[in-house]
Amino acid sequence: MKTLCLAALLTALPAVTLAQHPAVTRSLPPGFARAEGEALLAQARAADLFEDLTEADAQDIKLRHKASGLICVFNPGESVNRVIVFDGAVRGDDIACATGGEVGERTLYATRTPGRPLADAFAKDVEAVKTSHPGWVEYRLPDGTDSPVLAMLNIPPMPPSKTARFIADHQYASVSTAVVKDWTLTFRFNCAEDQADPAAGSWQPTVWVSILSQISGAPMDLIQPKQAI
Repeated sequence: MKTLCLAALLTALPAVTLAQHPAVTRSLPPGFARAEGEALLAQARAADLFEDLTEADAQDIKLRHKASGLICVFNPGESVNRVIVFDGAVRGDDIACATGGEVGERTLYATRTPGRPLADAFAKDVEAVKTSHPGWVEYRLPDGTDSPVLAMLNIPPMPPSKTARFIADHQYASVSTAVVKDWTLTFRFNCAEDQADPAAGSWQPTVWVSILSQISGAPMDLIQPKQAI
């Protein structure tokens, strides 16, 4: 019996987080990341909706959305870094966090939707991608792709989720959807078309697994007899 360990995968693939990518290794001065986190919240007028969890000497920014418990992680210094609070009946029930890096750009959405079926949420997310990229074509993983982190997405108690993958406008674009604790989570990932295989097989799903594990409380170690890392 083999153990699929998310912590081990994240250690082996340090580039695959919302805050890091494989081409860059850097050390930020103390307080830099935390100051940017505070600035992002001030710009979005969202300081009352998020808690800044960024440590003084951190190399990434961590902002916890109070209502959902979701932790948004950002790569400091990226021009696309942004916290978004959408208009709605209840302020803070529809938010997004965007960040980027040399691997690509990632946006994570959280919307309070009690009782919403996953199939309905996923269909609307896929339609949004297709509408914004009229020339899309479906992307498929190469035959024989062996990706333990993709396997982890199908092992309970990891929350059920769905992912669609496309090539559009010379980019790889994916959208993943889950409904967890009355919240619809949508994770959009974009990168260069020539990076589609590693993005689809490891980079994007590793981030997605870590997001689902964090918000749902699913354990970091998942057991699957027929899978090996």
